[in-house]
Amino acid sequence: MFENAEPEIQRIVTLTQGCPERFRDKCFELLLEAYITSVSAPPPPPTPPVRKQEDPAPPANGTPLTSVPEAIRVRFLNLAKRLKVSDTKAADLFDFSLDPFTYHALDIPGASKGERMRNVALFLAVKSYLSTGAWTADWKEFRADCINHDCWDQGNSTKYMKNEWFKVASSGANITLSASGTKAAESLFSKAAGGEESAA
Repeated sequence: MFENAEPEIQRIVTLTQGCPERFRDKCFELLLEAYITSVSAPPPPPTPPVRKQEDPAPPANGTPLTSVPEAIRVRFLNLAKRLKVSDTKAADLFDFSLDPFTYHALDIPGASKGERMRNVALFLAVKSYLSTGAWTADWKEFRADCINHDCWDQGNSTKYMKNEWFKVASSGANITLSASGTKAAESLFSKAAGGEESAA
């Protein structure tokens, strides 16, 4: 333990020589005590490794709560629960990084242009419901989405949108769903999110 003590003691003696004579004994005693403590003290415990902070565990039901904007979260979760669909799968239908949020690329179902146009309106009404609580759709957004999905038919749009699902559907008054339209929109959304229901 004291194999290398001699040079250290010589160093302590040298240090004490610089002190006033009346303090030398006390200085030597303190320095020697500090040296003995340093060589006889157990080594300090190893520093525990720094743990990488883990991401918080997702909620038990797997909801991607961080991606769903807080302003629509309650309505979104209630809709998913009511339709008995996975809120994760339902959230995957949307791109919440955009403001306002929008759908990811959807494959609009339908055997004809008219059916697909109506389904575009239903999907947009679901999105509007999540944002505002109203089952409506903006006509300009509806027209743009129909063009995007290659189902816009300018000459027949009024005829196609005359359906029990819509209280109103025109370029001048936008689109408002009826009770049966709301049910059809929920059914279509449920199917898109992996549920079993489909639009009638």
